[in-house]
This record gives sequence, C-alpha cells and structure tokens, in this order.
Amino acid sequence: MKRVLLHSKRVIGNHWFIICIAGAVSFVFGIGLFLIFLVYSLCFKDDPVDVNDLMNTFTEKELNIALAETVDENVSDEEYLQILARYQSYFCPRKIDKITKWEGSAVNNDSYTMYYEVSKCFETINHEKLKESILSQLNKYSVQTIRVARSHRNLVFRYTSSKSGEYFDIVVNNQELMAA
Repeated sequence: MKRVLLHSKRVIGNHWFIICIAGAVSFVFGIGLFLIFLVYSLCFKDDPVDVNDLMNTFTEKELNIALAETVDENVSDEEYLQILARYQSYFCPRKIDKITKWEGSAVNNDSYTMYYEVSKCFETINHEKLKESILSQLNKYSVQTIRVARSHRNLVFRYTSSKSGEYFDIVVNNQELMAA
C-alpha cells in the first residue's frame, strides 16, 4: 500500500499541470452541458411554474385548500371545488398524452367538469373502455372525489375534437363516485 501511495505522489508531482488542465476541461464541459440542458428545457419543454405569478393569483389560504391531502371541515365543498377548478385551470392547457390536452376545469350546478381537447377522430375512441379506465384510476379516498361526491355532483370528463369541435362526455355519476 505504501508503494502505491509513493508512486501516486510522484505521478501527481510530475504531472500536476496535466491533471489540472484535465480537471478544468472536465469542469467546463460539465458547465457547458448544464447550460445546453437549461436552454433546451426553457425553449422546448413546458414552462416551469412562476411562483410569483402563482402567489399573485392565489392567496396562501387558497393554495392550502387546493393542495390539502385531507378534508378540512372548515371549508365548504362548494368553496373547495371553486378553488380547485381555478387552481387546476391555472396550469392548463396541459398535454396529457399524444392526442389529449387538458384545457381546464369548472364547477357547474350538477357537475365538476374537466375539459379535454382530443386530436383524434371520435369514431376510434371506445367510450365504454375510456369510462372503465377512468373508474379504475379514480381514488375514492382523494379529497377531490370525496368533495364532488358530498356535493351531490357528477364528475364529467368532456372531450372536444380539435378538428370538428364536436364533443362527448364521460359522466361518472354521484353513485359511481361513492362506490369508486
């Protein structure tokens, strides 16, 4: 072991300049790659959240309500759903997959509606399978599901064709929400 340490010390002593240059080049290369990824993410990816704009749009109380992981009984279901719809819509439009873009959410008299735009022909979409998929992914313990169910509203997923403007709704009625 002593021999390895002595040899390492001699190599470093004789070649310190080359080792420093290699380290500097490696550091500069790393910074260069970071800058390339930074520019790429700013120009070609979704914009990061502007925290200042978010704080100007929502009060701290509203953000706490929208992000709550448990049901706060001090907040009415109606108030929660209104804030949640505004909060979700703030981040829209948002690409969901190759053909679907989420356009926002809204509270209506009898429903909580989530609006989507689809760039595919409706004839190729199986409504029953889509509803089954939605029901299988629905978490009956989530605050949103509990609040929509308690407010006696349906959860509606409205899909609008970007080509024709036609739309169809997938309706998860209140009984299905409670049984999810």
